[in-house]
Amino acid sequence: MARQGSPRAARDVRAALADALLQVGDPRLALVTLTDVELTPDHEHATVFWSTPDPGLLAEGRRRGAPRPARPDEVAAALEAATPLLRGAVGRRVRLRMTPELRFRPDPVAEQVERVERLLRDVLPGDGPAEDGRTEADG
Repeated sequence: MARQGSPRAARDVRAALADALLQVGDPRLALVTLTDVELTPDHEHATVFWSTPDPGLLAEGRRRGAPRPARPDEVAAALEAATPLLRGAVGRRVRLRMTPELRFRPDPVAEQVERVERLLRDVLPGDGPAEDGRTEADG
């Protein structure tokens, strides 16, 4: 496993990217959260982890005109398109010897949490039918 760079520098890169995302204006990035940045010790590369809310959870309570959560493939395409702008923002704001090359990856932890929550909803008794089709009233 590669060694990590300075935690302070990674934090500064994440903050610069989060601010820059607000300026991009791409609706696909409206609900994206940057969860972590892993910076190589030489600051040449930064892996930026991101997550978005589950579209199914937000669909019911969405107000008219509110942004819809983008699908992961849409977010990945938007981040790829915005990479030069985002890298420029990091270069202007974060004082590093070199501006890191940005690599965006979905946060695997967020996906794992969603998977565990889905499994728990299927296993634990609740308002809806269980996996075998029985309801709580059926016993």
